[in-house]
Amino acid sequence: TAFSSYFTGTDESELASIPESVLKWKPIMEEELAKYGMEDYIQIVLAITATESDGSHLDVMQSSEAIGLAPNAIQDPVYSIQIGIKHFKDVIDQMNQTGVDLNTAIQSYNFGSGYLTYIADNGGVHTTELAETYSKEVVAPSLGNTSGQTYPYSAPMADKNGNYLYTNGGNFYYVDLVQQALNSGVTGNWVLAFPVEDQTITSTFGFRIHPITGEQKLHGGIDFAPINGGNPPVFAALKGKVSQTAYSSGWGNYVKLTNGNGIETLYAHLKEITVLPGQQVETGETIGYMGTSGSSTGVHLHFEVYQNNNRIDPAPFLGL
Repeated sequence: TAFSSYFTGTDESELASIPESVLKWKPIMEEELAKYGMEDYIQIVLAITATESDGSHLDVMQSSEAIGLAPNAIQDPVYSIQIGIKHFKDVIDQMNQTGVDLNTAIQSYNFGSGYLTYIADNGGVHTTELAETYSKEVVAPSLGNTSGQTYPYSAPMADKNGNYLYTNGGNFYYVDLVQQALNSGVTGNWVLAFPVEDQTITSTFGFRIHPITGEQKLHGGIDFAPINGGNPPVFAALKGKVSQTAYSSGWGNYVKLTNGNGIETLYAHLKEITVLPGQQVETGETIGYMGTSGSSTGVHLHFEVYQNNNRIDPAPFLGL
């Protein structure tokens, strides 16, 4: 997986989606990320913000401590975003320099950059176990807790470990919280039908090395490939209205459906599109045929899900 554990004062139940109080800052976040050529990280930044403050504090990205100030000292939300994204950019740069995984960089937003070096010296891959050790032996003592004192922490991801955190030690489940905010964005009881008959998955949602550019970029959906070859049909995963049928250099021929309640689904790299803009389609109805148009290395379907214009992982809603 691209993400997996961190420090938050936000109640866990508030992380069931990216709230409007966070999404309203998305244009400013995108503008700041663009300064560093990091636009693909917008979902992670939104999830970090949901985890840190739920958008309900003036220091929306809880970035005061990144510049040596007391918590919540920043009282300007725009400045908080500027500092928070600069801090995030710095840990991503160090991630690339040290060769550690993305989870380590996410955890470092909370723990500080020393965690990147620690993980680089301990296998290069973040785990909850390593994060706990670092919390207990490095973060907590640096802030006065030299005895390993803990406090109760009630959250499902902590159940198997005794439901505690170390006083002044941050949250060693931070990556889990960020991933929860990132992936749990769909509300309501709807589920998705598979958009293909052959459910062979060749690439999942998350950051990966792009097969054409060689860069680490967010893969914003799930790829399905036909194990038996050919150009099999592509089906609507949920009933809705065709909002777009178009061609782009990246997606090739693609269809986008508006499915209601802020939900949209996108189907890319098609050989042929069989629906028209404005058309109503039912779940399971054929909307096109799998192809390799656009930026593609072979016949497949690239499938994306959006909630309130924010891409989310389709996997949980396909039962994966």
